[in-house]
Amino acid sequence: MSIQKARIAVTGVGIICANGNDVEEFWENVVAGKSGIKPVTSLDLSQINTKFGGEVGHFRPENHFTDEERKHMDRAGQFAVLAAREAVQFAKMNLSELDPYRVGIVLGTSLGGMRSGEIFHKQWIENGLDQTDVNLLYKYPVHTPCDNIAHALGIKGPRSVISNACAAGTNSIGYATDIIRTGKADVMIAGGVDPLTFLSFSGFNSLQALSSEPCAPYSQSHGLNIGEGAGILILERMEDACARGATILAEVLDYDLSADSYHQTAPDPGGAGAIRSMKGALNKAGLTEQDLSYINGHGTGTPTNDASEPKALRSIIKEQAVPISSTKSMLGHTLGAAGAVEAVTSVLAIHRSFIPPTINFDEDSQKFDLDFVPNKGREAKINTVLSNSFAFGGNNATALFGKHHDQKPTPAQAPRKKVLLTGVGVLAGNVANMQQFDQLVKGEESGISEVHRFDTKPYGQSEAGQIPDIPYKKMINPSMLRRMDTLSKQAVAVTKMALDDAKLKITRNNSEKVGVIFATGTGPTETVESFNRVVIQEGAKMANAQLFPNTVMNAAAGHIGLHFKVKGPTSTITAGGVSAISALYYAYSLIQLGGCDTVIVVTSDEFNEPLLAGHGRIPNFLSKTKSRPFASDRDGVVLGEGSVAMIVESEEAAKARNARVLAECKGFGMTSDHHKIASLNPEGTEWAKSFELALSDTGLATEDIGYIAAAANGHHLFDPIEAKAIHQVFQDKVPVSAPGSIFGETHGTAGSIGLLTALSALDGTIPFTRNLENPMSDVNLDYVMGGPRKAQVDHALISSYAYGGNYHSLVLSRYE
Repeated sequence: MSIQKARIAVTGVGIICANGNDVEEFWENVVAGKSGIKPVTSLDLSQINTKFGGEVGHFRPENHFTDEERKHMDRAGQFAVLAAREAVQFAKMNLSELDPYRVGIVLGTSLGGMRSGEIFHKQWIENGLDQTDVNLLYKYPVHTPCDNIAHALGIKGPRSVISNACAAGTNSIGYATDIIRTGKADVMIAGGVDPLTFLSFSGFNSLQALSSEPCAPYSQSHGLNIGEGAGILILERMEDACARGATILAEVLDYDLSADSYHQTAPDPGGAGAIRSMKGALNKAGLTEQDLSYINGHGTGTPTNDASEPKALRSIIKEQAVPISSTKSMLGHTLGAAGAVEAVTSVLAIHRSFIPPTINFDEDSQKFDLDFVPNKGREAKINTVLSNSFAFGGNNATALFGKHHDQKPTPAQAPRKKVLLTGVGVLAGNVANMQQFDQLVKGEESGISEVHRFDTKPYGQSEAGQIPDIPYKKMINPSMLRRMDTLSKQAVAVTKMALDDAKLKITRNNSEKVGVIFATGTGPTETVESFNRVVIQEGAKMANAQLFPNTVMNAAAGHIGLHFKVKGPTSTITAGGVSAISALYYAYSLIQLGGCDTVIVVTSDEFNEPLLAGHGRIPNFLSKTKSRPFASDRDGVVLGEGSVAMIVESEEAAKARNARVLAECKGFGMTSDHHKIASLNPEGTEWAKSFELALSDTGLATEDIGYIAAAANGHHLFDPIEAKAIHQVFQDKVPVSAPGSIFGETHGTAGSIGLLTALSALDGTIPFTRNLENPMSDVNLDYVMGGPRKAQVDHALISSYAYGGNYHSLVLSRYE
């Protein structure tokens, strides 16, 4: 098997933002230098130090969606679907003619369905939990806008969500490119979306980062304007696009990621991390600064960005007179969508030979001798565009787009690398380290216990899988510990465990070559709820500036980078219950494509009162008794929390340092369905397909699998679907167990806990499903029940799913 760093064509674009509700309106206003920044009308900004924002105007959802469609989309979902539909139409692509399993989507977002979450939270605080609209909870998860696109377009291929704050849009395009290059898809829909929310306005207001007037990047730099919208690209393998006669708007030449490891909110003043991401993208594409025709800068308008980014740009372009502009001057900062919106701008700039301006530019205030294309755009032949996105946590992402040239050769194929697991760390229910985890899963005790942190009586569930008290002060630098929330503490602690387990030291010599992929299903719910509660009850002026940096999904990744001085590729996955396996696949892709040789994959999810309250509001979701996955008398889910860190290395890197190898990440299957938002296809067809694809990745047969770590959690609807999917592929020939019965439903971390139980199986002991005495009678499987089972296992399969119809599977094998 081999990997080809294939050429990637951009054949379609779609956009909705402050200065245009479609591509043509948007581009007409960009060329005219017309701003979409104006007083915001959809939110009450009376307590915010600005009235201005990049709000989408003249938008009436009823003109675009049926009543039934609108039930399942909030503002972010609507933007995402509109931009995706336009991009497909722009590409003249008939999706129904393609294999739906070979079409995927990666969406970047910082907020996802936060508008729905804010409404729900306000209803809860003001009227009581019983008076809330439960339908808002189905639209609230960060991954729901991505699900909306998949459902609207009938996509069944790989589906994932990037949420590393303001770098998410650019990062999503990079990850989608990798998915095509590693052979998991032929077409990827990639981009970003974010809406205007009270969270973002209140948070940036607390940091005093907002401009009281339309922003002026790279000149007056008196603050940013928050914007909203969506930008989507259609990416195809170049030979396929040419074969169908598509118009090639541009090529994705390459991209790169880096981390500052400097500060949670402020960029490195010297722009060191930004320089690395820009140089990395150029080097991977085989280009130099002399090849650049135009740079679409990050250009937020804040004093810190506008002081550091120009230094980094000058370091890259040297004496070259490369035009640089900030289109945020016209659109506002669309947060997780920014890089995607700017990617659409970059592609159109290449295709239509025009360099957008930086408007509101005061030439007397300019501090750098750079061409910022002041106030008026210009026609120019453009061959290569570099587009930058920099984010909270010091996450940097740079993408390179180029004009299509027929004469460019197709890259040669390279052998597929073995990707190995060399260290792990874990915190989970009643487990404070890997030794305790091993003892628990190989024994008969449970990780679920009585909740004592808060009163659970209002929610009807008294037990949960809870992490025991951890001596964080002994594991984390005290000066950094003070700035961390619960999710970040857990993530940093397990990272230390995994590094120690792998005997891997981060030094100046390797810090830029080690990556971090963080994954979470819940995100920092405790922090978000605390921050928003104050805003709702006391007003935006009382917003806590110390809490706000930890409300972003990638805050934990930033803390990991800061604590361990990791400066390599850094990203955050927030794809619900498949987040762990998705993060492992991203690490696998980075290693296969030469992005780095070592990646720290960390998953972390919380248990707290807001999560119990929210899930308790969903009818028939929580168990009133025990966690009973696959049982005929199951009555719901018991929640849990957990954090797992995994050191993932190429075989060459592991051998070079004589590392102990725990297992090989051998094959992945990633599919999705479009049955219903927050639900799954009851037939299990797409779930079963993920197992088949994982097996075909490895060349193994079904009888080679010796253990299946199931995702089952006791849900009355979803457990039978997984059982049906397993039976379709494996019948009753493979031992099946549900780790959720031991640790509860750990959301995005569930897949990595399943992986740890697979390590136990490879070591000779298959854990059993707790509380399973009467298995479901309609599907016959080899359920491991009554006690652990001794067995010789060479290959195990880990199953995971996310509400909304997303399935990721991993084959973990004994290393030979």
